[in-house]
Amino acid sequence: MARNTIAAIDIGTTAITTVVAGTANKDQKIRILGMGRSPTYGMRRGSVVDIDEVTASIKKSVQAAAKAANVKISSAIIAASGTHVNSFVSRGVIAVGRADGEISEGDVKRVLSAAEGAIPRNPNREVIHVIPKAYKIDGESGIADPIGMVGIRLEVEAIIIDGAKSAMQSLMKCMEGAGVEVEDFVFSPLASAEAVLSRRQKELGVMLLDIGGGTSDFSVFEEGRLIHAGVFPVGGNHITSDIAIVFQTDVDVAEKIKLSFGHSLPDEIAKREQIKLAEFVPDAKETYSHRALAEIIEARLKDIFELAHKELKKINRAGLLPAGVVLIGRASSIPGIVELAKRELELPVELASATQSPHHGKPDEKLFDLPVASGLIHWQMNRVSGRDPFFYNSTVAQVASSVKNWLRIFLP
Repeated sequence: MARNTIAAIDIGTTAITTVVAGTANKDQKIRILGMGRSPTYGMRRGSVVDIDEVTASIKKSVQAAAKAANVKISSAIIAASGTHVNSFVSRGVIAVGRADGEISEGDVKRVLSAAEGAIPRNPNREVIHVIPKAYKIDGESGIADPIGMVGIRLEVEAIIIDGAKSAMQSLMKCMEGAGVEVEDFVFSPLASAEAVLSRRQKELGVMLLDIGGGTSDFSVFEEGRLIHAGVFPVGGNHITSDIAIVFQTDVDVAEKIKLSFGHSLPDEIAKREQIKLAEFVPDAKETYSHRALAEIIEARLKDIFELAHKELKKINRAGLLPAGVVLIGRASSIPGIVELAKRELELPVELASATQSPHHGKPDEKLFDLPVASGLIHWQMNRVSGRDPFFYNSTVAQVASSVKNWLRIFLP
């Protein structure tokens, strides 16, 4: 790949999106050089269930992006998600290394390693990120960046994000089969947060909720730091399946009905309004209640918002996030979803908008429409430039190395 270009791949349950982006020297605005999108086959709830099908899907997306950008994509940063991903808190403590007590970059790396080392070793799990919430120096808490400060004892409370080793090995094998080296794994809701959340929102306290196809991802920030993240096993495809079952129609037709007539608030639909199947299937005579459609959608969205509320309760933030909830994902375009979310979550709710981008160089508007891919691009730029290196302290290099060693057993 060219020197100033970055490739990012968002492997979703319903679609795989590959983006090649670069920056102009003058304004540092990130611009799309090429994009490829293909339907995903062989994935369920964010995990690989058929390696050959997922590999083929990745290849189509990568080839389309490479052709559009006129570059060869040999490596990329990858969004990782799925119901196998967990997050939890760990703590680490070390003695400061220097005799004068000044805390160095090496001390910070050691204390983060101590936090990772404090978790019980599970051979079936692989750590993706170690992200500090806050540091303590000699018992004084609430320190965001300890480098340059003086003390004897350094402690950290960190968010550990890990995934099932088998799921990550399968995804790595798909990438290897597609001829693309993995530069880094990034948990999807952290990547999308890079694209759509402002620094002010993260300081005040905010939840980003991405209602995807097979799953819904979330991340919660406060005082500028990640405090919680995870995945729900429910997404927009479940709404479509519910419609197909109740209306006794094909899933593809149910998706079209959802996109054309979907609404989250049944009370705003007149009882007599009907949807004619003939609008989607020639010569069909069936009609469906528009309000019944809204009731189906409302019920499933309530399930998603209930799960989000439970996660906020776990960290004692239910009803206590001043910046509220920001919605992204295809299902967030369903009319009435903001009002329903406000009612169910008892928080301010808004849809993500390009004006919220926190980056100095404004992103390409088309790139912003792809929040995960956009966030991956910015994530990689921050990592390469060294900005805020300890906020996202991924252990992916070890993950990728161990998986490659495992793959050599099977690859010719």
